[in-house]
This record gives sequence, structure tokens and C-alpha cells, in this order.
Amino acid sequence: MRTSRPGRTGVTAGVLGLALASVAVLGAPAAQAAEGPRGGVTGNYTGADVTGPGAEPLTAQAKEKIALTEAWYAAVEGHGDLAAVQRRETAYLKKYKITDHRTVQARSGGFAAMAAPTSRTLRLTHYGQAKNFYCGPATGAMMIKMKDGAIRSKYNRNAFSQANLANSAHMNTQNAGRTDWSSKRFVTGVNRWRGEPYYVQVPKPTATQTVKALRHTLGGNGMAVAADTVEFANGRHYNGHPVNKTIGHWITAYGYTNSGATSKWADPSTTVWSSVNKTFSYNTGNFARYFLQSNGIAY
Repeated sequence: MRTSRPGRTGVTAGVLGLALASVAVLGAPAAQAAEGPRGGVTGNYTGADVTGPGAEPLTAQAKEKIALTEAWYAAVEGHGDLAAVQRRETAYLKKYKITDHRTVQARSGGFAAMAAPTSRTLRLTHYGQAKNFYCGPATGAMMIKMKDGAIRSKYNRNAFSQANLANSAHMNTQNAGRTDWSSKRFVTGVNRWRGEPYYVQVPKPTATQTVKALRHTLGGNGMAVAADTVEFANGRHYNGHPVNKTIGHWITAYGYTNSGATSKWADPSTTVWSSVNKTFSYNTGNFARYFLQSNGIAY
């Protein structure tokens, strides 16, 4: 009996089969990488990360600002001396060379009436992320635009853009592939752009601290508040973010109602996920408990 030898067609089919098998094997990690966080950094789907259960020490300025907020809040709630708090706030602003952001009415004596309105909403211009890892620069751009307009950087005269907020002189997002919490480059970038060290970073704020920060900064001074949130896979998520992912993400609060009990947030990830709305509202205490206990806020 003659043994048949495989012809050219058989050889070609065998090689093609091996090639397809190789493609399948090599393709699997690539597909997983596309679905995985950028650079393998936990939480980095939109340009932030997950710091974890630890928290970095507060800076001296952050400690002073938290104490000032506590005194301010007590005073406007009728449990402290408003005039004394005004003097204390003026001294703080002078020490750190910060412009007095209080309203004209507050500076001229209507402090009790104007310092802590029960609701306030700033005029928002929403920006989606120019790149899928630009949640920090997009959030910073919204915050700067709300208060100062499309100004040039007071640090180096860069034109107003997410790309320039992402550069090494500001947030360093382009080089790092994210705006990570522990580097404090978000507040560095916004502060440099605005030309004053207004914003401080506060890790793991309590629900009450978050409400007070909104009332003081947004309500009293007309300045937006930033949050570096964390949503854990298959746990609570907000604003249509995919529930199967652990996500670190920068957003900004542009308003509140009900004396801060409900907060209004602007989300730049509209250019990353089609399920996301430009803005959403959330119970502030729950938002702090669910999403701010790994990273924190800048106010």
C-alpha cells in the first residue's frame, strides 16, 4: 500500500492553522490590555489611580485651611464670632498670598447673609477629556474657566488648553499617563495656572468635612471643588460608569443645594464612555462615604 504524502495544499493549511493559533494566543493578552487600566496602574481608566487605604500627611497649609473651614462653618451656623473668623480668614489669605475670593457683600459687612447660602451653582462650561487619560486636566480646565475664564497660565503664559494643563510645568499628566493623587500634581497644576496656592489636598474627607468644604469654598468663595474619586469593581458606581471596573477619576463640584446635603458634579469622562452624563447630582454625605475614602478632595 502506498503511503500518501501531504501536498502543498495540506502544508499551507497546516502553516495557516499554526499561524492562526499563534494569533489567537498573542491576541488574547492584547485584548485584555485594551480592557485593562492604562499602564497596569490600578484604577487608571480615565487618568487617575487608586491610592489605597493609606493617606499621606496633610501639609501645614491644608491643616490651617481645614481649621479655618471649621471655624467659618461654626460662625455662619451661629456658634462663633463672625468678625473673629473674618480676621482669621484675612490673615490666612495674606500669609499664603491668596486673593480675597469672598463676595463684595461679604467683604463689606454682609458676611452672615452671604457667606453660606443654602444653595449655589457656578456657571459651568463642560469639557470632555481631550485624551482618555486627561480627567485631571479636563477637570482643572472646568474649574479655572468657572472662576477666571480661559486665562493663560500665570506660571509660564501657556495658552488655555487641556494639553498645556497636562504638561510638565503643571499636572505632568502627559508624561505620567495619569494625574495621580499622591503626587499632588493636580493642585500644583491648577494653583500654578491661577497664580496662587488656593487649593489644598485633603485625603479621605468625612461626610461632614465634604459638606463644609462645599459650603466654604463654593458657597462662600465662589470656587469650585475637585474630587479624586474611586469606584471599586462590582460595587457602587456613579453617573453611568462601567460597574465591572475599579476606576480612579477626577471630577469637579460646581454647585450644591439643601445647605450642601446635595452636590452637583461635572464629569469629563463623556468622551471615554457613551453612558456618562455631563453633570449629575448626589447626596453629598453618601458620595463622600462611597467614593472619597481612597483618594480625596481638593478645595
